[in-house]
Amino acid sequence: MKKTYFLIALFVFITGSAQSDNVFGVKAGTNFSQFTPDVEIAGVEALDYRLKIGYYAGVFYSVNVSEKFSVQPELLFANQGTRTSLGDIPIRQAVDEPGILVDIRTNVNELAILLPVTLRYQVTESFFLEFGPQLSYAVERTEVIKRNELDPSTEGDEVSDSAFVNDFDRFDAGINLGIGVPLSKGLELNGRYTLGIIERDDNYKTSVISIGLGYKI
Repeated sequence: MKKTYFLIALFVFITGSAQSDNVFGVKAGTNFSQFTPDVEIAGVEALDYRLKIGYYAGVFYSVNVSEKFSVQPELLFANQGTRTSLGDIPIRQAVDEPGILVDIRTNVNELAILLPVTLRYQVTESFFLEFGPQLSYAVERTEVIKRNELDPSTEGDEVSDSAFVNDFDRFDAGINLGIGVPLSKGLELNGRYTLGIIERDDNYKTSVISIGLGYKI
């Protein structure tokens, strides 16, 4: 009897989905992410966050609410994070020598699972707007030295004692704003900006620009 009820419920769900023309899809693209704001100490910029190039890929399910509106939950896997720059650090080789300024730069790479839920409005046949919340969980984070003028031999190494990789806030939440253009049947180009609303580790928020393609199966 329970199997019968389950099959009936499954049939109703599939039939309703078919009638409302709801569809699954896949999407992938490039993102440009960074933490914000920059760190200042006594009014002096101590750590500069810069854009880092990453990627995202995943699936979505588009649910039509009306002719103009649809709701689109998504499950994405993303590589994001930030670049850091700690510049103009004064050092002296000897007491009687003039000081020089050195630069240290790193990449903070964050692998995260994203769960956006987007409300989409089809303005015209040529483009749509979207808005909605997003939750995310950082599965892994690493920090890699890209430039170290204090010790160039460490360039390319991972930083093990960094505040970014030791006991960091894995959960995040944000708001998505986006625009898209249908390219052909089932294929669309989409641009999205994600503004983090949670202050992670009590000093920074996430900011991400994403550009990619989606295909409705």
